[in-house]
Amino acid sequence: MTAAEENKAVVERLVRDIVNGGRVDLLDEVLADDFTAHGVGPGPAGPDGMRRLIATWRTAFPDWQDHIEEIVAEGDLVVIKIAAQGTHTGPLLGIEPTGEAVEWGMIEMVRLADGKITEQWGYSDFSEVVRHLRKVAASQSEPQTD
Repeated sequence: MTAAEENKAVVERLVRDIVNGGRVDLLDEVLADDFTAHGVGPGPAGPDGMRRLIATWRTAFPDWQDHIEEIVAEGDLVVIKIAAQGTHTGPLLGIEPTGEAVEWGMIEMVRLADGKITEQWGYSDFSEVVRHLRKVAASQSEPQTD
C-alpha cells in the first residue's frame, strides 16, 4: 500500500468506525496528540477535543452518519467530500429538538504524519441547517390558535 493509500485508510477509518460507528475510544489511534482543527473560531484540539465535539453532535443528532462521496490523497494530504445526515432530537446551539431530519455537505482536508491526522481544514453548509432548525423551532414554539 502506498503512503497516500495508507492515509486514505486512516481517514476512512475515522469516518466509518469513529463518526459513524461511535467508537470515540479509537480517536487516540487516528488523531495525533497535537491535532488541530482550523476554521472559524477555535476548533477541537487533540483527541479529547474531538471526543467532546463528537459528543455534542451525537447529543443533537443521535443517528448522525457521514457518507464519503469522494476521497483523494496526495502526499500527506487527504481531501474528502462528505454528505452528512441526522435527525435533530437533542439540543444544539441553543435550539431545542425539532425532530427534523436534515442533511448537509462537507469538504475536509486533513494532513497526516506517522499514520495519524495532525491538522484539519473544512467547509460545511451546516449554517444553512442551523438557520432551518431555528425557523422550525420558532414555529413549533408559537402559540396555537384555534
